[in-house]
Amino acid sequence: MIVKVLCENTSLCDSFGCEHGLSLYIESGERKILFDMGQTNLFEANAEKLGIDLAEIDFAVLSHGHYDHSGGF
Repeated sequence: MIVKVLCENTSLCDSFGCEHGLSLYIESGERKILFDMGQTNLFEANAEKLGIDLAEIDFAVLSHGHYDHSGGF
């Protein structure tokens, strides 16, 4: 299993944006999963920088309806 943080509250590198919220990219076997979508569409920009093609996502999971997990949806 591979888990990559697309956005969260902090960033260890200035080239990646951060915001209050959460978005994770998960690969498990042959499945590609988007878990939460952060506060805005920042997760998309960070995914692109990581070389992740969001068009290849098999399904998205929304943990709950708070704006910091679903706003980018």
